[in-house]
Amino acid sequence: MSTQHKNIVEADLHEPKGASTAAAGEVFIADGLGSGSFIKEETSGSWFYSNIGTGTTYTTPTSYTLINMAGTAKAADEWVYNSLGRLTYSGAANRHAHITISISFKHSTGTGTDCYFAIFLNGVEETGSNIVQDGTTGYSNITLHWDMNVVSTDYVEIFLKTSSGNIIIHQMYAAVGATV
Repeated sequence: MSTQHKNIVEADLHEPKGASTAAAGEVFIADGLGSGSFIKEETSGSWFYSNIGTGTTYTTPTSYTLINMAGTAKAADEWVYNSLGRLTYSGAANRHAHITISISFKHSTGTGTDCYFAIFLNGVEETGSNIVQDGTTGYSNITLHWDMNVVSTDYVEIFLKTSSGNIIIHQMYAAVGATV
């Protein structure tokens, strides 16, 4: 005779397998095959670049060009920053990620020239992730938000382009958070 799980008294219930070795903040994720594992519920990574005075100039980037300034990693929970504009997901679980990018920039010729920015995943533009702003010789600021799914070793990069003139990046902050 077997006892239905719903009839077991509270004192006799047990934690899921693996709970005794799970790290603080990890959650159990079922694998759909009658088992599962404990993983971090959320991960995050970010990097920051700032050079308000001089900036980094991208000379006539008429096709999408990687924004690859040396920046500083600010957080690295399952995300690795290569110091040249690439955040790589290093976790084991497949995740849903949300990225936010804020960029302060100038254009060398000013009004009338569109400046495009886009998010790339594994070297391919995420369709619909691009944003455009009319160039100005004064500071402009744009913010991009994007959702995507990532698996281990996927990487995120930001690209820019314009039809003429130069784009000068003065400050950029990129942050990505991912959940299961």
